[in-house]
Amino acid sequence: SAEFLDFVKNIEKHHTMTMTMTMTMTMTMTMGSSLKICLVAEGRADLYPRLGLTSEWDTAAAHAIVTAAGGLLVQYHDLSPLIDNTNADTLLNPFFIVCAEISDAWAI
Repeated sequence: SAEFLDFVKNIEKHHTMTMTMTMTMTMTMTMGSSLKICLVAEGRADLYPRLGLTSEWDTAAAHAIVTAAGGLLVQYHDLSPLIDNTNADTLLNPFFIVCAEISDAWAI
């Protein structure tokens, strides 16, 4: 989506400006959202921006796992914690970001 491309461009811009002697590698993977969330929980991935539709039943268990591991699953638009089962009208998640910690580089 256009939102995803803007998000990635902003991160790359920030890392290019602040990079000194470190090397940043970006990789995209095709797999389900829950598995990607678990990669963040395991520490094998730093960031998972989900800027497309998912349902709560697709992500709730992985959300609990990443939270128990000390990670965050936050809403994309304001970086507030995503809380499941709060909208009786839909089971769709808003766009979200999964990470170990929030970075100032994500502001678009």
